[in-house]
Amino acid sequence: MNNRSLGLYAPAIAAVCTIIFFIGLLLNHDTLNFASCLVLGWAYVLTACAYAALADPDKKAIGFGGVAIAIVYCVFTNLVYYTQLTTVKFESADPVIVKALAFKSGYWLFGFDLMGYGLMALSTALLGFSFKAASKRDRALKGMLLAHGLFFPVCIIGPMLNLFQAGGDDAAGIMALQGWCLFFTPLMLLSANRFYRMKSTIY
Repeated sequence: MNNRSLGLYAPAIAAVCTIIFFIGLLLNHDTLNFASCLVLGWAYVLTACAYAALADPDKKAIGFGGVAIAIVYCVFTNLVYYTQLTTVKFESADPVIVKALAFKSGYWLFGFDLMGYGLMALSTALLGFSFKAASKRDRALKGMLLAHGLFFPVCIIGPMLNLFQAGGDDAAGIMALQGWCLFFTPLMLLSANRFYRMKSTIY
């Protein structure tokens, strides 16, 4: 395992997790959704590490910033999903606590999850700023990384403005998540392709 292979496999795994999440949304399968997003967090952190190792010499700090924020995203969302897969699923706490921890629009962990994905968006934007794009594919990749960063203010500010109220339109939320999957999957595949095109003797 080296930097190149990590940069190849980590985003590929992230893409697979996103596809599984998309399928889980279609099937309305909460366990599949939570489990796939749990692993997605780990894969994305490793992807960010590979990008930071690739960063231009004068942009290393930007790349490291992307990694640091990716770690915070992973911790936040893993807390949410692991809680759903354990305490909430098996109702292993007081019913009042289980209800409060449920993953529903407008609830505490729902907002926490949105904040996590807002931080992921900020992380991708920083990673996009960390390198110069020399080819058309790299320019497309850089553009997608930066575009994904636009989710940052929406995910952070939305819960503060109570835009995602309890009992809201679940169908609209699911469609929004499916749209995100259709954007993030090719972003991760392009990332994997970038590292695939690198020669291990150089990287």
